[in-house]
Amino acid sequence: MAIAWPNPRHSMRDFLPRSLQGRLLATYLLLVVLGLGGLVLWTGIRMQVAIIEQAEHDLELETLIMASALREPLEKWLEGESEAMERPLPALLGSYATSLNVRVTLLSPDLRVLYSSDPMVTSEYEHPHVELLAARVGREQHDIRWDEWRQEERLFVAAPALNEDGEAEAIVQLSMPMAPLYAEIRQTWLLLGSVSLAVLLATVLVSVLLARQMAGPILRLTRMTEAMADGQLDQNVVPEGPDEIARLGRAFNHMAEQVRETLARQQAFVANAAHELRSPLASLLLRVEMLQQHGTDNPELRDRYLRQIRQEITALGSLVEHLLMLSRLDEGRVPAAQPLDLAPLLYELTDEMGALIEAAHLSLQVEVPPHLPAVAANPESIRSAVRNLLDNAIKYTPAGGTVTLAAWAEPATSPARPPTSSRRSRSLENTIGPTVVIQVRDTGQGIPPEHLPHIFERFYRVETTRSQHPGGAGLGLSLVQAIVTAYGGWITAQSEPGRGSAFTLYLPVIA
Repeated sequence: MAIAWPNPRHSMRDFLPRSLQGRLLATYLLLVVLGLGGLVLWTGIRMQVAIIEQAEHDLELETLIMASALREPLEKWLEGESEAMERPLPALLGSYATSLNVRVTLLSPDLRVLYSSDPMVTSEYEHPHVELLAARVGREQHDIRWDEWRQEERLFVAAPALNEDGEAEAIVQLSMPMAPLYAEIRQTWLLLGSVSLAVLLATVLVSVLLARQMAGPILRLTRMTEAMADGQLDQNVVPEGPDEIARLGRAFNHMAEQVRETLARQQAFVANAAHELRSPLASLLLRVEMLQQHGTDNPELRDRYLRQIRQEITALGSLVEHLLMLSRLDEGRVPAAQPLDLAPLLYELTDEMGALIEAAHLSLQVEVPPHLPAVAANPESIRSAVRNLLDNAIKYTPAGGTVTLAAWAEPATSPARPPTSSRRSRSLENTIGPTVVIQVRDTGQGIPPEHLPHIFERFYRVETTRSQHPGGAGLGLSLVQAIVTAYGGWITAQSEPGRGSAFTLYLPVIA
């Protein structure tokens, strides 16, 4: 019996359906699978890398802040003066570990373990891991490895705790388990897979029914998919054709928007950090330049600027936490309030901002009495709010102008009333008593009237030429409003183009 062997001359086209509808269906499905699969794979890998890099960056930042904040407590602890401390160093490190949900390990420069918040760490000396060796020479390095104590994979970061001479007195090591990050990555892949599977199933159904009529829209959708797979995420299709194809186009746009929003959230922390840290870093740079120019010949000036630099470095640690304050306030986690006289705080703040005022060739007027009635607020939160307003006034006032910081007490019969706001408690309208008022005025170009109702919206930016400096992420004023609202107050804004702006904070006086 003769055996029919396959003809080697047959090509791939011989295995395709002969009908135009079948060939359109087969070709389209192949392109969609490749394009959508490439998009999901590329996006998933990018998001996976972004999640890990963000965690590494956050942990490195927390480590640097902690190492800077521990300078004075560490010196006292190493010198045996722990009884003079409000909180012993181990208790302080333990609270850091609990609040950040990390392991905190303090090591000597020769890698001897001085303290660890994890009782499982019992070794007297730590192995010379890469992050410890890097921290010992003043560099930043992270490492992901298997932890012998917890029998799990963890992310490790270390930073040196420097003394006043710039020498490392100890090494602060922070570590966190990788399991939560891996769980987030799995959820990301699951979301991408589910969305892509839904899109693929919808595509198959519509293609079987209307392949001939939808050839044009499908080809355009395929080109968009391939473009996104190549990394061009700013793609959208115009829904057209039969209802099913138009719905597929909308689903594609929705998926692309979800991908863009997810990537944008990963970058939000860096953008907000740059906005909030710009002012104190500039102030530090100006003081360092002044020290370089005049510090050698003027010991008094040198000592004063060194004190201010140290204060700024300490303030930087709290500024990082302020970047997360909006989400914490939305969740009802308000920093603890205390009875506070705002006058000394405002005088300290004007002294800190003096270098920026001078560099901008502006004059600063301070209209603050020696004392003000006590309000219930967190000092660092109020400092952050007023600093934001002063920073905006400096940026948006041309050289030769004036920035004014004023404060006074308003009686219960004050005509001032809070503006209508969905973020303000309804009960506040009927319980307005005595208030402390803080006002920041400038002689800048002002805010156009059409923008004024929106300036407290998150990420809203006034795109005008009223400042030579580029604006931030549009988060500063919304952060100020959230802080003041959290302590029962409110903020108003008045501005007239060409004549400047005035931002006024109201905080209720403690009964």
